[in-house]
Amino acid sequence: MNIFQQREKIIEDLITACKDHDEEKTNHLLNQLTELDKQAEQKPLPEEPKERGFYVTANDGRLLLKDIDDDWSARTRDDCSANHMWNGNRQYAKWPTVCETLPPEAFPLKRVNTGDGNDD
Repeated sequence: MNIFQQREKIIEDLITACKDHDEEKTNHLLNQLTELDKQAEQKPLPEEPKERGFYVTANDGRLLLKDIDDDWSARTRDDCSANHMWNGNRQYAKWPTVCETLPPEAFPLKRVNTGDGNDD
């Protein structure tokens, strides 16, 4: 579960606790949310690959493309753009958004050799 999913779950539980007027649970969840934010601020981003080209995630083999503008997009196997998967439902994202959206186990990304001669 990535940080956004964890945050979403805590917020859902927080809403329920507030509706139930459960002050102890509300305080506990607020503390969890604060700790989660602290962890996110302290954790450095994984290193961004330098070369443009195709990469796959370490956990599920999702195909990503780093383009000439250093933007990232999720791709299908036939090199078409996949659904808008980045935060804000965008098609392209910069590296910090890629790191925020994908779970930690997706890193490091692995370079894919496409065999088209442009993999250098």
